[in-house]
Amino acid sequence: MTDYIHKKSWWRKNRSWIFGVLILVTGFVITILTILGKPIGDFTRAMVDPTVYDNAFDLVQEDERVIALLGEVRPIGFFEVLEGEVRYAEEDKAIITVGIKGSKQKGKMDIVANKNNNTWQYQTIRIRTKKPKKVVIEVLDEK
Repeated sequence: MTDYIHKKSWWRKNRSWIFGVLILVTGFVITILTILGKPIGDFTRAMVDPTVYDNAFDLVQEDERVIALLGEVRPIGFFEVLEGEVRYAEEDKAIITVGIKGSKQKGKMDIVANKNNNTWQYQTIRIRTKKPKKVVIEVLDEK
């Protein structure tokens, strides 16, 4: 007489746990993407269309007050944008804060711009520093 012991495979024993974990992970990922979707989309848009802060940077480079405060200003790189804040309030309005580095010190550049016929019209370009003292320079302020 032969007795067969039917053993369940690992998959059959653990499939309910695996499905439960997959459902939880999927829910978590969807929640995170929903919460971070807008900011990630704004940063991506800023990377794809860097003209909004590049053109503002050109104006800042020509300002003598900024040169006196920061020194020779270095171009804005990927990490300065990533460390900053980027918001597109509407399809054609950008509110951006990026880091700016000069040979003397570093600061932040605040930009408020509207896009009109594929060109950015700047409302505000402001340079802020904290150290050694708090200084704000209004490069462009159209209120």
